[in-house]
Amino acid sequence: MKAYKKLNITGLILGLFLTVNTASAALLLEPHLGFNLGSSGDGESYNGSQLGMRVGYQQLGFMTGLDFTRSTYDQDFVVAGAKVANDMERNEWGVFVGYNFPIFIRAWAAYYFSNTTKSTTSNFELTGNTTELGVGFTALPFLSVNLMYRMINLDELKVASGTKSSTDVSNKEFVIGISLPLTL
Repeated sequence: MKAYKKLNITGLILGLFLTVNTASAALLLEPHLGFNLGSSGDGESYNGSQLGMRVGYQQLGFMTGLDFTRSTYDQDFVVAGAKVANDMERNEWGVFVGYNFPIFIRAWAAYYFSNTTKSTTSNFELTGNTTELGVGFTALPFLSVNLMYRMINLDELKVASGTKSSTDVSNKEFVIGISLPLTL
C-alpha cells in the first residue's frame, strides 16, 4: 500500500512539473502591413497603405516596445476655394504596450511621439503626434489580422522656404491590416 501511495505522489508531482508553463521573456519582431479604410476630420477623406515594424519585448502575454510606421496616400486640400491634390508620405516613430490574451485576441495602445507628414507635390511638411488603439485576431499561427483606430494631431506647418507656423489639423483613421508577431 505504501508503494502505491508513493507512486501516486510521485506521479502527481511529475504531472504538475510537466504542465506548469515556465515564465519566459522573448524578443518581439512584428512586421505589419495595413490599409487605411477611411478618415474623418480636417481636410478631405483619404485612403492609403501603411508598412511598419514593431520591435520589443514580450513576457507572459504582456508586450512593449518601439514602432515605426510609414504611410502613403493621396489627399485633396481646399486652397483659395479650389481642390488641390497632394501625394502624401508619413513617417511615425512611437512606443506601444499591449497584451496577448490566450483566446486568440491581442490588444495594444501606441503613442507616436514623432509624426512627419510631407507633401511630395506641394512642398510642405506637417509635424505632430498620433495615438493608436488596436485589436488583433490570432487564430492562424504567426499571423494577426488587425483593426486599428488612429487619432492624428498635426500642430506645426513648415513650407518650402523654411518658414514654420502653428496649425491645428486633426484626423481620425480606421486601418485594417495584417502582422507577423514573431517571438525569438
